[in-house]
Amino acid sequence: MAATDTSSPRRPAWAWRVRRPHPAWLLLFLPVMLAVAWRGDTRDTDTYIEAFAQTLSFPSDPLGYYGSFGMEWGFGLLSWVFNGIGLGPVALFFVYSLATFWFLAIAARRVGLSLPAIAPYYLGSFFLLQQLMQIRQGVGIAFALAMLTLIPAGRLPLWKAAAALVAAACMHATAVFLLLGARLLHPTTPKPTRLRLLLWCGVIIAFSALAARAFMQLDVISALGRLSVYAVDEEYSAERSLLAPANIRAALLQLLFLIAAPPVLLQTRVYRLMVGLFAASLGLRLGFYDFLILSARLASALGFVEVLLVPMLVRAAVQQKGLRIAIATAYLLVHAAATLTLQAPYLIDDYLTPSHAAAAP
Repeated sequence: MAATDTSSPRRPAWAWRVRRPHPAWLLLFLPVMLAVAWRGDTRDTDTYIEAFAQTLSFPSDPLGYYGSFGMEWGFGLLSWVFNGIGLGPVALFFVYSLATFWFLAIAARRVGLSLPAIAPYYLGSFFLLQQLMQIRQGVGIAFALAMLTLIPAGRLPLWKAAAALVAAACMHATAVFLLLGARLLHPTTPKPTRLRLLLWCGVIIAFSALAARAFMQLDVISALGRLSVYAVDEEYSAERSLLAPANIRAALLQLLFLIAAPPVLLQTRVYRLMVGLFAASLGLRLGFYDFLILSARLASALGFVEVLLVPMLVRAAVQQKGLRIAIATAYLLVHAAATLTLQAPYLIDDYLTPSHAAAAP
């Protein structure tokens, strides 16, 4: 008998069953949220606090607000509300962190997992880089991830998709790419055979890399405002070797998602869709090799799906619970060490340094 395609991503037979409402799990991560709220002088903290302090009136012009502060309208609206009720930036950072974990809990539940089940695959890398620095991107991408889990089951009609896209844009611009990518790839998702999925991902990687190279050849970066600023910054516009550790890691994960997944997991539409999105992120990493900020930001926006893909794969392929726990623990420790030594060696010192903007009268 031919295998049937699992249309719903909510509770695959192989997955953890969420036995409690997802808000209960948030209490476990309260200390982490408080750590985000009382952040130190990380790379974006002063910018956030200064924008917060200046948003005393209703930001009626979303584009104008972005032009003034380089931040999306959602940050402006929340800053205005929190200023109006007498709460400071610490409370705002806490709400951002709470919302991020809330959206992650929703996404996990919709694929049959729980927030603690995906946490080890999030905390060691994405949490450190996003919530402690790029907090707007962190909440926007988590929201987009929760929304895209509805697409394979047909539970995100056009009007809801449009509303989700607007909401994502108000959180962070890169979140839009994750939702648009999911919408574009979903109609092309192949049937659940390993060969078709391999060929499909190969096409996606090639197309994404070529599209990135075509964009770089158009020479339009100087006209794109924020990107033009990054283009003249030596750190943000640096080249990344095609054999950089981040690229090799992404390629190995891509192979793992394709080769190691049991047939029952390949039958899950949301898994196949997210594998395609990860392939697009790998293609962008390769295509934007000569513009680090685009290679990192866009690739991480699409590649964020690994937060669900890896625990889904581990749960489906590894039967022993103790071994799954060992894998999750090792993943967390290795990625945390790599993030704090290679990607952001300054993060601990920055976090422990008091913010100048917070200390200013």
